[in-house]
Amino acid sequence: MSTFERLGREIRTEIGAISLSGATAGLAFRAALAGVLAVVVALAAHLDNPYWAGITAFGLLQQDVAATLSRALDRVLGSIAGAVLGYVAAATVAHHAVFTGLCAVIVSFTLYGQARMDHSYAVLLVGVTALLVMFGSLSTPDAALDLAVYRGLEIIVGVAVASFVDIMLAPQRGDAAKGAPKPGIFSRPVDVDQLVIAISAGLAIASVPSVWTSLELPGLGQTPITAFVIMIAMRRDPQWTAATRAIGCLAGGAYGLLCLGLVGDSLFLWLGLLFLGLYLSGHVLHRQGDASYAGQQAGVAAIIAMVAGEAPSADILPAIDRLVGIFGGIVLVSLFQILLSPAVRWCVLRIVQPKA
Repeated sequence: MSTFERLGREIRTEIGAISLSGATAGLAFRAALAGVLAVVVALAAHLDNPYWAGITAFGLLQQDVAATLSRALDRVLGSIAGAVLGYVAAATVAHHAVFTGLCAVIVSFTLYGQARMDHSYAVLLVGVTALLVMFGSLSTPDAALDLAVYRGLEIIVGVAVASFVDIMLAPQRGDAAKGAPKPGIFSRPVDVDQLVIAISAGLAIASVPSVWTSLELPGLGQTPITAFVIMIAMRRDPQWTAATRAIGCLAGGAYGLLCLGLVGDSLFLWLGLLFLGLYLSGHVLHRQGDASYAGQQAGVAAIIAMVAGEAPSADILPAIDRLVGIFGGIVLVSLFQILLSPAVRWCVLRIVQPKA
């Protein structure tokens, strides 16, 4: 109950803080503009899933140009490496045990590595993109190469548009920030807590295809991202992260589905309502309050709901399928974390002897 009370309080605060002026409003405007322009460019290029370009652009913008460009480079490198890895791993789709094992290893290595290596965002994108290609190849094994190429192109379009918008409009140029160097993935002592989280996540995400197939659930392709996000936050406040992701998804998805019922075949109204949804979501995200992640997820869900093809569409079923995948990922990962963590920790402590 305390989580819901806190969530309600933070949402009321964010709604009251929405403004059309100031640094937060400027950043929200650039994020919304980048998201809409990326969707338009991806549509013009006839990419498979233009919503990935919009999601990439919307989430890439930072406080200044230097930070945005640094994040953009990490995203491009990580996405390209992940697409290649996913294409290679997708060749094992006919061998269920090998495919499942590769999923578990990729997720575990990625989650442990992003906490221990510099350019953690690039490391994370390797695992996320690889899983997107691998899961996409389950229904159409022969399409692995197309999936890898198009995921890479969609993300590159989003990165390029977001970088262009920030270079042209951001008032602050900034300097590339350099944090303290991380110890490295193979260095000692081993971070037992992070290793337990990484292995639990690997086992959880590797089980997703079997669970989704047996229950005949939609939205399989959305579950890896949700699982990664929840597990990254596991050491901080997993309940709060899951709650803000869920409420953001609900709000953004409901807004997007409502807009689809209003726009008909009007392209400009569709883009205008998409911009409005992204501006409001971006304002919550970039104000950096306790519920900021709800803003990011609301923007993502709005794009997923509204951008279903090459034009506005009144068919809401594809959007609902993708939103179900997001919610399913939250439930599955949270449940597996509770069930698996004690056993995984026991095994890790028997194998790894961390230094004091």
